[in-house]
Amino acid sequence: MKMIMLASLLAAVTGSGACQPDTKNLERKVDQIQQDQRKIMEMLASGRAGAAGAAQPRAPRAEPDRAKTYSVPIENDAFDGPANAKVTIVKAIDYA
Repeated sequence: MKMIMLASLLAAVTGSGACQPDTKNLERKVDQIQQDQRKIMEMLASGRAGAAGAAQPRAPRAEPDRAKTYSVPIENDAFDGPANAKVTIVKAIDYA
């Protein structure tokens, strides 16, 4: 009986010691993650995150002159009405 108690006590002590290296390894990993997170937060705060690959914004396209009349050829397009009409509505369908 004493032998069983001694064996169980020895197993308990040995088992708890085996968990310590795992705990230290986990603590190291958590510390590394926290350091990386601090670096990322500093980059975000300074505004440098992604700045190297960011494209310059395009200038807005000039609006067409509303006083001019623009002609668009419709010879090969489907339309309804006379070809010389002042306004022609062309139906465009994109099957993409």
